[in-house]
Amino acid sequence: MLTIDLPSLLAGISLTAIGGWIASFIALRKDERAVQLEQVTKERAKWRDNMRKLCEEIAALHVENKASPVGGKVASLRARLATSINPKDKTDDEPILVHYDRLFSGEADDLNLFTRRIALLLKHDWERVKWECMPLYVKPFKRFTKKQREWRQRNYREIDG
Repeated sequence: MLTIDLPSLLAGISLTAIGGWIASFIALRKDERAVQLEQVTKERAKWRDNMRKLCEEIAALHVENKASPVGGKVASLRARLATSINPKDKTDDEPILVHYDRLFSGEADDLNLFTRRIALLLKHDWERVKWECMPLYVKPFKRFTKKQREWRQRNYREIDG
C-alpha cells in the first residue's frame, strides 16, 4: 500500500510555489528596470545633449550679438531654453532664463556664469540618473555616502558670488 506523507507533500508544494513567486517577482522587476533604463534614461540623455548644444549656440550668438544684434535668433533660442527647463523651479532654473535675458539685453556680459549654471543643471541631472539606475540592493549602502549627500543638498546648484 502506498502511503503519502501529506505534510511533506504540502511543504514541497509550498516551497515550489514560493520559489516560483520569488522568481517571477525578480523577473518582473528586471523587466521593469529594463524599460525604465531604455525609455527614461535614454530620453534624459537626449535632453542633456540638447541642452549642451543649446548652450553652445547661445554662447556663439552672444559673441556674434556684440558685433550686430540678432533679434529673431535670440528669441528662438530663449524659447528653446525656456521649454527645456523646469518652469516651476524658481530657485535653480528661473535664474538661467533671467541670466539669458540679461546677457542679450546688454545688462550682463558674464557668459561664463551662464555656462556654469547650465553645467550644474546637467551635472545634477546626471547624478539623479545614476542614482535611479542603481540596483535597489545597492542603494541602502550608497544613500548616505558623501557624494550622494552632496548632490542632494538644496544648494547644490547655487552659484557663489
